[in-house]
Amino acid sequence: MCTINPTTLTDFTNFNSAKYNTLPEVVVSSKILQQHSNFAELLGKIYSLTKAHSIELGVRLIHRHMQVDEGKVMIEKFQFHQNAPAFITSAGFPTDQAYPASWLLEDDGKLTVFEYSTDILVKRTLQKLIKDPSIFVEMCDLIRDYHFENLLAPCITARDSLKHFEKENGFVETTDFKSNASIVKNMKDSQIVDDKNAIINTMWAYSVSDNCFGSDNRCVIHCNSNNHCNFHTDP
Repeated sequence: MCTINPTTLTDFTNFNSAKYNTLPEVVVSSKILQQHSNFAELLGKIYSLTKAHSIELGVRLIHRHMQVDEGKVMIEKFQFHQNAPAFITSAGFPTDQAYPASWLLEDDGKLTVFEYSTDILVKRTLQKLIKDPSIFVEMCDLIRDYHFENLLAPCITARDSLKHFEKENGFVETTDFKSNASIVKNMKDSQIVDDKNAIINTMWAYSVSDNCFGSDNRCVIHCNSNNHCNFHTDP
């Protein structure tokens, strides 16, 4: 069971760079996940839980984007990339404007932060969880009961910045090795061919509002082929 003290941020804000650097690459995590026949059953229970309580929570596939130096954390920021809206995640020093957005479940029942976000709705949802962590704890318990704690990270799906995207178009995540960043854009702003081997799902959630990722807008998929998923470049 997740050990969470609702009166403090401590359990929600610890980041361990050494832990992050040992996480598997996305292809490895995806292959292991595919071996679990009870994944759909777990997702159904998570969807039912978040829908019933209208809470902007989901799960992310645990994987490493790049190495993180000690003292830095992984921070997602909204920016325009090549004239298109994007969520760009890279290593940086934590600030008061970076809010925990996803977590790793530790063996001792506690949490470490997976990644942060600067989005204001992440902050507001986090405040809800601190005030009443019961639904979050229940989700963590489900993940543990189904033995997915090394594959799935509970996450906040609310983003005010989603207003800049076309949610119905879906989202694609790629890794830009030149800038050491993960970049999420609408599918229409990415070059993708029909190659199932290059596409990996990395987020699952039930859409409880217009301001969150969810199953009805395809959440986020990761493109694992530089040949098939290069972003459009400016002319």
